[in-house]
Amino acid sequence: MKEFWKENSKEATVEEMMLDSQANELTQYELPEILSILPCLRESNVLELGAGIGRYTSHLLTKAKHVTAVDFMESFVEKNRRNNGHHSNVTFIQSDVTKLEIPKNSIDLIFSNWLLMYLSNEELKTFMKKSLHWLRPGGFLFFRESCNHRSGDAKLECNPTFYRTDEDYNHLVSSVDIEEPEGGQKIGYKIVLKKKIQAYMKIKNNPNQVCWLLEKVSRSHDN
Repeated sequence: MKEFWKENSKEATVEEMMLDSQANELTQYELPEILSILPCLRESNVLELGAGIGRYTSHLLTKAKHVTAVDFMESFVEKNRRNNGHHSNVTFIQSDVTKLEIPKNSIDLIFSNWLLMYLSNEELKTFMKKSLHWLRPGGFLFFRESCNHRSGDAKLECNPTFYRTDEDYNHLVSSVDIEEPEGGQKIGYKIVLKKKIQAYMKIKNNPNQVCWLLEKVSRSHDN
């Protein structure tokens, strides 16, 4: 996966980030659409995974108490730092999400945009469990993925992406849980919202861009 992004991140542009020649037009519509889905971030600690060059970082840090922006490509992290490093409420980390360690119960919102489709099934299950530990009780996980097939028009020599169905993600969300050390209570995710990205439907007639907003809940109280 790292070789894939090395090949497709030479200029660290928004077109490379989205692997699409229409990236600027799409961003104009999809960015406010996605931000409108998020819960209130006032006084929140946000963990942004796969932050890239900071397409969302620059907006999240104006709404949140603090943003930790993580990406595994050095060129992306450095461009994000150049664009947003003058803000005092942002931290930049270069790390593979599968190796990332975050203190337990320290995050209010985990935000990921096009990340899970780059993880294998085992890596994805492990990440989902770890994310439940990172979030505070009542915290949220937002993720958006390309389902079924790719959506960009960039020419790719190879493409190691996993294009799962939205039902695959639904099943994962409902089946993953952790056990709290005190009391043995089961903790998992509840789907608060699931929707297709309207910007892609309008501009590209593509219904396969799907996002989820999940809440960390006790399974015993999860209706």
